[in-house]
Amino acid sequence: MHTDSLFADDELIFPGDASGEAVAPSREPWHVLIVDDEPDVHSMTRMVLGDFEFEGRALEFTSTYSGEEAIEVLEGENDYAVVLLDVVMETNTAGLDVAHRIRNDLNNQFIRVILRTGQPGFAPEHTVITELEINDYWQKAELTSKRLSTSMTTALRSYRDLLKIELNRGSLAQMAMSVAHQIRNRTMTINGFAGIVARKLDPDSEIQEYLRTIAHETARLEDIVKSVSAFASIDHCDHNSAEVEEVMGEALEFCHGYARNLGRDVQLNVDVASKTIDARPDLLAKVIIELVSNAIYFSDEQNPKVDISFKVEGVYNVLQVADNGICISETDMPYIFDPFFTTRPEAVGMGLCIVNRITSGYNWNTTVSCSDDGGAVFRVEIPL
Repeated sequence: MHTDSLFADDELIFPGDASGEAVAPSREPWHVLIVDDEPDVHSMTRMVLGDFEFEGRALEFTSTYSGEEAIEVLEGENDYAVVLLDVVMETNTAGLDVAHRIRNDLNNQFIRVILRTGQPGFAPEHTVITELEINDYWQKAELTSKRLSTSMTTALRSYRDLLKIELNRGSLAQMAMSVAHQIRNRTMTINGFAGIVARKLDPDSEIQEYLRTIAHETARLEDIVKSVSAFASIDHCDHNSAEVEEVMGEALEFCHGYARNLGRDVQLNVDVASKTIDARPDLLAKVIIELVSNAIYFSDEQNPKVDISFKVEGVYNVLQVADNGICISETDMPYIFDPFFTTRPEAVGMGLCIVNRITSGYNWNTTVSCSDDGGAVFRVEIPL
């Protein structure tokens, strides 16, 4: 490839010099990973972006020359803001494999991926953008210095905003935990004094009914506090090893107890392959418990049945939970993962919200449909 065409047709003018976003210089640069098997591309990229700044921070480059080398670097460091990624290296799809592994194996949703290819036939733009989480796409023959600088500015702005959102989410979670603690203290006090009053009153007093209502509502408020605390406590969906059979067994023990408390003799049909996946066991257990408990509640009243399976299908491990009750209505379907949305009178409505928090944190795909028999089918696709 002739690298003189890579940045042809414009001057070395960089948006960072006049964007109005620069602040006081910082000693901490933005980390950029260049992944390309042609050394001249690395040299040209460093030359063009050598004076680039965004918000007063320069760029610090790391060069790798193959997809495998890039993954080794990214496995060791997670503070890269942008990766400039070639497609055809040690294989015709090496760059696409790197992009897939960044999002799925490394579970890195923050780093911005800019694809630069000299052979677009191996990476059609529409397919790459829709099927892989690529943030920008350029053919090397059309990539000028201005376009590269603009693309870098856009990528860094997006990366910065994602980090702010994550930081704010963490702050909100801490606040939620603090608020939950304060509410729990008050509900315990209210319930305690209501109990004292109940013991001092005549058992036949009509006020006893009011006190029972107070006790019931404080118990419901306590359930809300527990659910919000459980949601807020999911800080990071970390990498780990979860033995699916083991986690499933422990989770279903809890679900059997839940069914007994409901007074339901539910038939649980379990078909689970022996697999190890990249997930925290406690978070995988939460997903299973919430989905199966939900299915138990909504299964058929006369002959309740829930089918639970974990199998390999194509490039996914698939967790599927299906009940034999009445499926979710079209009206309710768009809201089932929203906080506090529920069609159950005594429920809090945080169970499926917690499922969504975990599955989105791991970049798992979750779908809901209605079975041929009419029940709801929840399907979680976990990349192999």
